[in-house]
Amino acid sequence: MKRTIAKILPLLCGFTLGFTPMVAYGQLSVFPLTIQRQAESGQARGVINIFNNSNKSYRARVSLSPFTYNREGLQVLTTSPNDLTPYLTFSPRELVIAAGQKRSIRFNARLLPSLPQGEYRAMFSVEELEDNSSNSDANAENQVSISVNIAATIYVINGNFVPKLGVEKAFYDGNKKQIRLLVNNTGEATTRAKTEWNLSQNGKIVNSGKVEETTMIAKGERYIQISYPPQGKTLTPGNYQLSGKLYWNAKKAENLPFNFNFTVSPQDIIK
Repeated sequence: MKRTIAKILPLLCGFTLGFTPMVAYGQLSVFPLTIQRQAESGQARGVINIFNNSNKSYRARVSLSPFTYNREGLQVLTTSPNDLTPYLTFSPRELVIAAGQKRSIRFNARLLPSLPQGEYRAMFSVEELEDNSSNSDANAENQVSISVNIAATIYVINGNFVPKLGVEKAFYDGNKKQIRLLVNNTGEATTRAKTEWNLSQNGKIVNSGKVEETTMIAKGERYIQISYPPQGKTLTPGNYQLSGKLYWNAKKAENLPFNFNFTVSPQDIIK
């Protein structure tokens, strides 16, 4: 059987850990978008619910990929020392979701006793399978085309680890029209951080806002991106101060204040 594969990967940078609202991609939706589990005796289990919001049935298949986040966002990988995919099983792996119905997919992670302690992760995708057997081209008989409709992320922590966030710097990117706050996570567990910020000039607050959540991968760095100026606002060259707090950890709220000075040049304005 031949297969033509066309993957459309969603941006996962907006996903939360464990308490995500349902999000739809086309006619399918998934809940939760991200699952984080503590391994117990080398095992972790969970359920992902797939909803078909259309008026037709979907034939679908589960697929997996290792991933990480770099400074800019999601990065799908081919290999990773934190790859969870070899240790995951799903039931069912292929399924039909009737129109207007929900199907649940159960997963089980079994970690080898020889695996080092740490965080293991996988991107879970549900791909629609379209039967192209009616294609007039004889060579296309029994072809199946695959397109990714939805994706979620699974984290399994093997050991007793927590995130540890630090804020390194803030600066203005004139090309992207963004204030960028560089955050590192030196801990060995991924978390998500909410950001409250104030922008000041000459001691006066000129704007404030929030960034709802940004994934901070274990042992990694990430830019929190604040689009600026917003519609109806202007930005003039000069010295600015960005202050505020990061908040993370749903079970035991933690926060980290930050305060940085940065300069916006005339060239930044005209880029």
